[in-house]
Amino acid sequence: MEGDDPMTRVLLGLSYVSIALMFGSLIFLGISELVACVRRWRSRREAKLAADRLLESVADVSYHQLPDAAEDAASSSCVICVEDYGESERRFVLPGCAHTFHRGCIAPWLRQGNTTCPLCRSRPTAAGIPLPPAQPHRISTAEDMV
Repeated sequence: MEGDDPMTRVLLGLSYVSIALMFGSLIFLGISELVACVRRWRSRREAKLAADRLLESVADVSYHQLPDAAEDAASSSCVICVEDYGESERRFVLPGCAHTFHRGCIAPWLRQGNTTCPLCRSRPTAAGIPLPPAQPHRISTAEDMV
């Protein structure tokens, strides 16, 4: 009988082991990707919540309430939408660097995970609420896993 041949048994056993290893590898890769997706989702969610807390904790100010308003010609327009501020228009002032923006312009910027000022790249904080550190997008290498 052919099935009783020792070489056939060895090859059949190796085939089963190879198939099991392939399926195990696929399951491992799937679980690894799922964990990475959950981590990215949590990071984005944390950044959005921190941005919302920052936006809620800082009130808009009018042009006349800004320090050195008469001397600050550079802040006559929002650097995000590049529109000039109106005399009566209120501005959102980022804590720390004091750069001004339209609230409608800076809110999406912060909620998208940008944790720095779009003008000077400093990290704003308000009322003891720091934004989470920026998560660099990088590719894992074999050295990272050792």
